[in-house]
Amino acid sequence: MKLTSIAARCSLLVLLLLTGLPLCSNISAKVDFSATTVYLVRHAEKEKTPPNDPPLSEAGLARSKNLARILQKAGIKAIYTSQFLRTQQTAQPLAEASGIAVVQVPLRMDPSNPRKVSEASLREAVEKVYEHGGGGVLIVGHSNTVPEMIRLLGGDQVPFINESVYDDLFVVTVYEKGKAKVAHLKY
Repeated sequence: MKLTSIAARCSLLVLLLLTGLPLCSNISAKVDFSATTVYLVRHAEKEKTPPNDPPLSEAGLARSKNLARILQKAGIKAIYTSQFLRTQQTAQPLAEASGIAVVQVPLRMDPSNPRKVSEASLREAVEKVYEHGGGGVLIVGHSNTVPEMIRLLGGDQVPFINESVYDDLFVVTVYEKGKAKVAHLKY
């Protein structure tokens, strides 16, 4: 089967070259796609104040160190967080241990519903994942953004995250753009 597939691709390439038609980038994108492992977590436990952007609590700081210990050898190539302090602090121990800079992908609210994160800002984070084909990516989000990112990545199961739960670790294996398998772990 592989030989036929390779032969078919070579025949198509030769045909395109002989006819002078431009090569379609979508064909090579599909062939060259490498599976990407995305680790998604909600930020760790937070303080109650200040209400708009609280830091992590002592329990949250301990959890963030545990996350770093668990993911230290997971082949993480990029770390993305929202603009909020609690997500950045959750990612910081792994960033320091691995020498990877934390990149903020700001969340914007939906203009038609100011209580909901815009799908465009969630898609921006998902597009960042596709830049790291074959590598591991950590995304630290929120109870309302992690499930949506899993959905946009094409996850075969989309979780609900309770506001009081901080120990979910979702391992999303993106095997084709828009198609992924999800494993739900606790840490």
